[in-house]
Amino acid sequence: MSLDIPAALEDGLARLPTRVAAILFAVYLAIGTISTVIGSTLSRAVVDALQTTIPADATAPTTPGMGGGAFALDVSLPVAVALFLAQVVLAQVVGVVAIRTFVSDARASFPTGLTSHLPWVVLNALVAGFVVNVLIGLGAILLVIPGIYLAVALYFVQFEVIVEERNAIDALRTGWELTKGDRLAVFLLLLVIFAIGLASAVPGILLGFVGAPTLVVTAVSVALGAVAGLIGVAIGARAYVQLKPDGWSPGLGSPSPFA
Repeated sequence: MSLDIPAALEDGLARLPTRVAAILFAVYLAIGTISTVIGSTLSRAVVDALQTTIPADATAPTTPGMGGGAFALDVSLPVAVALFLAQVVLAQVVGVVAIRTFVSDARASFPTGLTSHLPWVVLNALVAGFVVNVLIGLGAILLVIPGIYLAVALYFVQFEVIVEERNAIDALRTGWELTKGDRLAVFLLLLVIFAIGLASAVPGILLGFVGAPTLVVTAVSVALGAVAGLIGVAIGARAYVQLKPDGWSPGLGSPSPFA
């Protein structure tokens, strides 16, 4: 099938005023908050570690924890790295749940098969995501256009891992094939998703510019980021369904504990 952008947008947005989307929004808020804290914690730990290894300028005294911000935890660098890696895995688990939910027709309750082969899928999704990001990065370094092209062509690789339960290597091939003939449409769709994400960042930037309290700026940024993230996944999932063959349906068979 070919990609119908207005239909993907309409179908994706129609899945937001539902019970499952409301639950996912709460989870996205939690993940956003955790990511903010752990990101600040890692930044603080790195700065503190550098201060212990690089002599400071005698005319520029430093303070322990100066690199982390108001939300940073006071932990060592190894602990901060471990927390960061755990957060990456947790975010990927949430991504699996969200994609499987929006690819299905579930609205009032989560679909069956939500946790099917979850550890294996999460591992392959992380590997696939890493490989795709490396390829995009290399393409962007060589020239910007190849990086953008790869981002478009490989956009549905993680969807193939998560929904079809393919391994990372197979998903690179099938994800590439899925966008053939529709890459311009996928590019335009990604522009819309990018614009939504960009718009969600504007209020937080403006609040910071006018000197609003850090807590307010962070809360607004996390909340709007969760909204934008959920919208992006919903639209992407419905576009993915459009590109699959006629009569296709997600083959997730194990019962969901959340149904």
